[in-house]
Amino acid sequence: MLRFRKKGFLMALILVLAFSLLAAGCGGSGDKDTGDKTDNKEPAKKYVMKVGSVEPTEAVQHKALEQFKKAVEEATDGNVTVELYPASQLGNARAQIEATQMNTQQGVLLPNSNFVGFYSGAAITDLPYLFPNRDTCHKIMDGKVGEDYMAGYESSGLKVVSLWESGFKQFTGNFDITKPSDYKGKKIRVMENPVLIAQYQALGATATPINFSETYNALQQKVVDGQENPMSSIYDMKFHEVQSCLTISDHGWLPLALALNKSFYDSLPAEYQTAVKEAAAVGRDWLRDELTHEETETFIPGFKEAGIKIIELTQEQKDAFADVIHQPTIDACKKMLDDKGIAMLDEILAAVEAEKK
Repeated sequence: MLRFRKKGFLMALILVLAFSLLAAGCGGSGDKDTGDKTDNKEPAKKYVMKVGSVEPTEAVQHKALEQFKKAVEEATDGNVTVELYPASQLGNARAQIEATQMNTQQGVLLPNSNFVGFYSGAAITDLPYLFPNRDTCHKIMDGKVGEDYMAGYESSGLKVVSLWESGFKQFTGNFDITKPSDYKGKKIRVMENPVLIAQYQALGATATPINFSETYNALQQKVVDGQENPMSSIYDMKFHEVQSCLTISDHGWLPLALALNKSFYDSLPAEYQTAVKEAAAVGRDWLRDELTHEETETFIPGFKEAGIKIIELTQEQKDAFADVIHQPTIDACKKMLDDKGIAMLDEILAAVEAEKK
């Protein structure tokens, strides 16, 4: 009997020890798995995006880039860092586009006209009186038509993630501007763009390409008699200090292309690409709202205080300018475009006509 009790006790002890070892083994296995997962987790890859512009730090366009930077870095938990280089720190417009193509800087924000030498289709949006108003412009260019338009840049190694703007262009001169004949014999600063050159040739003026950063001195020294830019650029660059007249003509939309190196953009994880595009839309919308506010609250009062004469064209006067410059600029634009570019122009013109109905 005693032998059976000892045997039973021994069996019980063996079972207890077996269960203890099993439990310890399971616990050890769990700790090991957790450790392996932690050890094998790779840190997220970091990306640096150098973005340049020609805008001064106080310009609303640069402030919009700061909104873009903040949105990108927040959306990527800091894994994409945006470094901003305003005021032509990375060179003039052409140098920065070339640097973006070579990926020595990853992005640039510039007026669309500066890209014409790299992508001829960029000239389309420089056509004067292309859009009847801002609402129509935004509706068309924020949708499929705008996406088709931006896709054209990819052939030059650039990925345009959004079209921003400086607003609608106005005329300035050291002479009064109320009718097309006022331009006869004048020298006018333009961006290096055949459409803009054709515009002023049609008006009887001499178009003179000059870098944006050199325009103030050219006006001050009377190398040229006038220029065209949105109010924000006129105000920030103080062109109104060296001009006697500002004519509110709203004759042309001035889009800004936020262009990235395409290879750099394609190297980003898909979720980061989405973050960049969404951040670009945030900056675009912030900029539009701020421009609308500043035109009435800052720019116009500032121009009046400086003593520059302000002329606002009637619709009849705008139509008189459009009658003179519309067809010559369309012809100049078509000469630059290939079949795809002409199809893109026709797509935009058809969209504008559809909005008028």
